[in-house]
Amino acid sequence: MSLDQDIKLDSEAFNTAAADMAALKTRAENLKDKLEKMYEDITTALDTPAGHAIEITAKDVLLQPIEDLILVIDQMSKTLDDIISTPYYQSVFDKYDELVESINF
Repeated sequence: MSLDQDIKLDSEAFNTAAADMAALKTRAENLKDKLEKMYEDITTALDTPAGHAIEITAKDVLLQPIEDLILVIDQMSKTLDDIISTPYYQSVFDKYDELVESINF
């Protein structure tokens, strides 16, 4: 049984992931806004106790998970930004590049 593994570090992948996470957060926020507007329109059209019940249910069932998702995406995005901006991590990438160059001559 062998435990050999290749180590691959790609600083550009961190940058891409951070940008993708920021874009995903924006899309999730836009989705939440559209759903809120949709349910507002429905409850306005159904200006009855049943219409108001739909609005309350929608917030609990559909909008809250999206809000939670936005919080998770935001935290992941901030973590990636911290990794990118922290000198320690950049030095890991730099030393890895030096190691690869010394091995490849």
